[in-house]
Amino acid sequence: MRTIELSGSPGERGRQHGQAAAQDLRRLRRGLLHYLARLSFYGGGLPLFGLLTFLARGFWPFIPPRLQEEMRGVAAGARVGLGTVLLINVIDDLGNNSPRCSALAAGGERTAQGRWLMGRNLDYPLFIKEMIRFQTLFLMEPDQGLPLASLAWPGYVGVCTGINKAGVALAQLASMSRDRTLRGVPAALRFRQALETEATLTGVAARILATRGTIGNNLMLCAPGEAAVLELSACRGFLRLPREGLITVTNHYQSPAMAPLMGKFPPRPPHSPLSAYHFTEAYSRSRNRRLQELAAGRKLGPEEIQIILGDPRIANPGTAICTVFDPGELTLWVAQALEAPVSRGPFARIRLWRD
Repeated sequence: MRTIELSGSPGERGRQHGQAAAQDLRRLRRGLLHYLARLSFYGGGLPLFGLLTFLARGFWPFIPPRLQEEMRGVAAGARVGLGTVLLINVIDDLGNNSPRCSALAAGGERTAQGRWLMGRNLDYPLFIKEMIRFQTLFLMEPDQGLPLASLAWPGYVGVCTGINKAGVALAQLASMSRDRTLRGVPAALRFRQALETEATLTGVAARILATRGTIGNNLMLCAPGEAAVLELSACRGFLRLPREGLITVTNHYQSPAMAPLMGKFPPRPPHSPLSAYHFTEAYSRSRNRRLQELAAGRKLGPEEIQIILGDPRIANPGTAICTVFDPGELTLWVAQALEAPVSRGPFARIRLWRD
């Protein structure tokens, strides 16, 4: 498990990030160019890459200044264009996500120690081998705000899977929404800002709800004594609470408050290793039912959650990251498989901030 430690001001952290991950960041860029070249046939990948970076610049005015400074630092440290770093951080916002992810949290009588635990599969339709190969744990000690850990990739400044030192863990999942815009804070950067500044689950949720977003998301939040799912669109949100010590989430809104905003599921992207069924609402609902079935009537620990996430009706050929969090112990388990679905293990146990 590659770990990169970052500290200091935003610019300093960004430069450290870029210098440590420069080679792999360039490899990620080549992988994207190779895919775009397959789409454009004889035109090559550069014209489409240029178009995407041009569109990505539209998000720049909405990104908090400290995160802008950090991205500039990454670009300078890695000696790549700022447009490349920006695109890596907003590509989901441009594409309005591609849903397949799954997550659950359990606590109280559902777990042996009574503490809340959370597990998540991050599934992606493309670049799966690259995401597995370049998976990196970033340990950040900012000059302002809370230390946090983010499981991501070279160049990625946002947080889609992470935890702060106060014990609030976060997992981003896509949710198709009709309420979306290009004039808001990109999703993973929105979540990074909240995780870095708030020490409680309710504080993180409130900070996110107070910030205008871009696309639909289901955000699993977990702390030692509680868990919730924040169902989000660009401008609205609803905090959904557990029932009898369990909460599950996939890629559709489950609350009546957000159901009217649910949008259409996207078609299968060209050259994806997943089937068309993986991009349907029916598949999202099927995985959610399966999570509830496998968790029913039993106490769950980290190993049991790992087994659930590796179930063949939940994991799929796009499962590139699988993580289980114990926020009370500031511990996570990360799947170390080299091929998808990685949730079939083995898992590495990582204890954070041992001091």
